[in-house]
Amino acid sequence: MTGSEILETLSSNIKLIRKEKSWTQEKLAEESNLSPQAINAIEGKRRWPGEDTISKIATALNIEVYQLFVPKDSSPVIIEETPENEKIRTQIAVSVIDEVRTIVNHALDKMETIQKLQ
Repeated sequence: MTGSEILETLSSNIKLIRKEKSWTQEKLAEESNLSPQAINAIEGKRRWPGEDTISKIATALNIEVYQLFVPKDSSPVIIEETPENEKIRTQIAVSVIDEVRTIVNHALDKMETIQKLQ
């Protein structure tokens, strides 16, 4: 995918998910603590949002960040089997495992604290 195709996917997914919730751009802006102009510019493909903005939008929409970048059309995404892509897959897997580990450890810490209080 090219950068413009990624922006197109991001913009259309934000708009689609927002409309599924029956939210206006103003409502999404309010829920994500962004300006309505920022939401309009992103959906209109006039602005590439930063990581923090993407995270705020995903949180407001109650979805994972990656879901904003998955094309909603029926054509499959084909990723070539190259050493570089394998390296990226490995990096993503390590990152996901680390994130899951952190979440599980946090939950276990909370459970331990609750047990100590009882």
